[in-house]
Amino acid sequence: MNWKKVSFVYLFLLLAICEIPLMFRLNDEVSEYIFQQAPDIVKQVPAITVSKGVVSAEVQMPYIIREPKKNSPLMIIDTTGKTVSLEGSDAFALLTKSDLIVRKTKTSTWKFDLSEVDGLVIDKKMLYDWIEAFAGLIPVVTYPLALLFSFIFRVIQALISALVGIFLAKNLNISLSYSQSISLSIVSMTPAVMLGTIHDYSGIVVNSWWFISLVIALGYLWFGIRSVSEQPADEPQPR
Repeated sequence: MNWKKVSFVYLFLLLAICEIPLMFRLNDEVSEYIFQQAPDIVKQVPAITVSKGVVSAEVQMPYIIREPKKNSPLMIIDTTGKTVSLEGSDAFALLTKSDLIVRKTKTSTWKFDLSEVDGLVIDKKMLYDWIEAFAGLIPVVTYPLALLFSFIFRVIQALISALVGIFLAKNLNISLSYSQSISLSIVSMTPAVMLGTIHDYSGIVVNSWWFISLVIALGYLWFGIRSVSEQPADEPQPR
């Protein structure tokens, strides 16, 4: 109850530790998917050269790189000028003689001008190097983002739970400030956060886990407030 602002530091450190095993699992899953799917895609990619903004490839145009399992078009290479947009195609990208067009949504695309590119050669070895580098960056990029969003979510939960704590304290005739209630709310989330980590890492599906987690946190909040009400009468309650 006396932690006040320190409780947010505690919450951040708790989440920082609990996110680590989840990042390991995410990294393993994404890496496994990439290295299982990548070879079937990369082996379809011809050697592509961009010289002074002009794209060339020694294949019959239009050349289509397909998604292995669904056999759906993934990328179109056409330097002849016959294919100028992704309209009417499910492909994700189109490489023309001078542009790279990437699908943004079903109805809109990004267009990248390659006129300033010179001396670029894309082959299978380069693609494998890119894939390995991308796989290595997954935890570096996703960990801070996951930690940030998790921290924001838990702070909001603590602020709302603190209001519930004030209500419970009044019913027990306990003098409890909002900042003290926030501290109790944050600590009461500890078991739910740790169990949530185990739940997500194990991959076990539990229906309505978010509700169960909320009940656990509120249950420990109730326990914390009750423990205050059971202090000896001559022991001053923290303010």
